[in-house]
Amino acid sequence: MRCSVVIPCHGGVDLTRACIESLVQQDERPAEIVLVDNASPDTTATLDGLHGVVRVVKLPTNRGFAGGVNAGIAAARGDTVLVLNNDTQAATNLLAELHAVLATDPAIAAVAPVSNHVKGPAMLPVGARGKDPVARARMAAELAGEPVRLQDVDTLAGLCLLVRRATFAMAGAFDERFGHGNFEDDDFCLRLRLQGHRLVVARRAFLHHEGHATFRSLGLEIGTEIRRRRAQFVAKWRHDPAGRAVIAALAGDVAGAAGAAHEAAAAWPKWPDSDWHAARWFRANGDHGGAAARFGAILRTCPAHSDAAVELTCSLLAAGDRSGAERTATTTLRRCHLPTTHALRVATAFGEDDYRRGEFAGARRRFAAARELAPDDGALHNWIGSCDLATGDLAGAEAAFAAAVAAGFALAHTNLGIVFARRGDRRRARASFARAVEESPGDPVARQNLEAIERAVPV
Repeated sequence: MRCSVVIPCHGGVDLTRACIESLVQQDERPAEIVLVDNASPDTTATLDGLHGVVRVVKLPTNRGFAGGVNAGIAAARGDTVLVLNNDTQAATNLLAELHAVLATDPAIAAVAPVSNHVKGPAMLPVGARGKDPVARARMAAELAGEPVRLQDVDTLAGLCLLVRRATFAMAGAFDERFGHGNFEDDDFCLRLRLQGHRLVVARRAFLHHEGHATFRSLGLEIGTEIRRRRAQFVAKWRHDPAGRAVIAALAGDVAGAAGAAHEAAAAWPKWPDSDWHAARWFRANGDHGGAAARFGAILRTCPAHSDAAVELTCSLLAAGDRSGAERTATTTLRRCHLPTTHALRVATAFGEDDYRRGEFAGARRRFAAARELAPDDGALHNWIGSCDLATGDLAGAEAAFAAAVAAGFALAHTNLGIVFARRGDRRRARASFARAVEESPGDPVARQNLEAIERAVPV
């Protein structure tokens, strides 16, 4: 499969040169590298002769990121196009991994790698480690051991996208109204999603990103630019029901997103994210069965959607379908990349369900396993203490609640007071209840316990 790499540039010739060097060392070398010189003030145009696969398309004015990408796509000859920022350096397996993922399903419209500086689930918090070629090679070897190759998401950053040429013919080009950059990628991804396509992160492909190099060179303040482009995105999509759903979700309006998504389901029947917005509304209103049905629908279209898989598991548990939750945890979740936050949520949800059922030993094992993932999580220490308290292990409960207090979990002061009260140590019990009232003045249980211990009533 012939691949054209399209890199829009406005200055930053040294960064662009480093980017090119990482591309010509790929295990799967690109057929061509198209540099779009967006009226650069430096010697970017001279990179035309750097390597045989490099050619420069020179524009008379700076058309911004979207305009530069569109000019590069028009000039490209490959079957696939890799849209790439110039302030990046790729691990040697990047193109091979992206192509391998793209080939797994014709419904996949765009693939992106993980990166140190990117929005969303593709973020890999490794700092500047990947700037060094040797370190990138080590990271690529580490990522090769990832059990899950891809992850379904709702949107991808335009930092690095592998797309079939036919997809651009179907969905259209990037919208140049977004100027120097930001939200043109959200706009493009929304158009792909409305047609029912999958967007995925290739978890074994890594790209180092310097971050906002062009914005800095132009003297632009990134926060101001993001707000401006977001306003443009809102203005463009507010008249479309799917757009209104996305805009409402960005604002944290779950009900508004669900209402607009219900309308969008008729206008855009292939749009999988209408189920996502509906599911979140069902969950917020306590309809866990309805939420589970919608999260399950997302997974039928996007089987490696980590967020939906986790939410389905938790919704099934909340709905009382323990066996369904266990099946989801052992099948669907196995196919999904699970960041620590997701694995923690699933383990905690099962632990809470065990606790509700009175299976305190099993619950404690769940919470202890979760604590291995987040040793400083005060809530987990508090749950472990609650399990020990329920089984009469006051020493274990005291240690766990003390750890929760040390981690800043205010509720644990009340529970620690209960341990002391059961031991008959009214002085320490009163001190713990008083501290609980101080830190959580609106908690009626803390105040009731304090009043009880002061009246010498058994707690």
